[in-house]
Amino acid sequence: MDKVFKYFNDFFKGLTGLLMTLLGLAVAIQILFGGDGVFGMDVIKHVSDLINTLGNGGFVGLITLLILYSFLTK
Repeated sequence: MDKVFKYFNDFFKGLTGLLMTLLGLAVAIQILFGGDGVFGMDVIKHVSDLINTLGNGGFVGLITLLILYSFLTK
């Protein structure tokens, strides 16, 4: 059973790393080329909106940011 949990843990760590890399690449592409960004999505606007939503959430937003930070730094 430990092997199964280790497998899924490693899988999701790899997937999270891949998604964070793609997010950084999408932001860099939008900065370099401007316009609507990657595949017509305004990545920078979506990230800014997410940060604003969490920032305006008060204490709950702070707790959410701490939880997200802990997931991404492990």
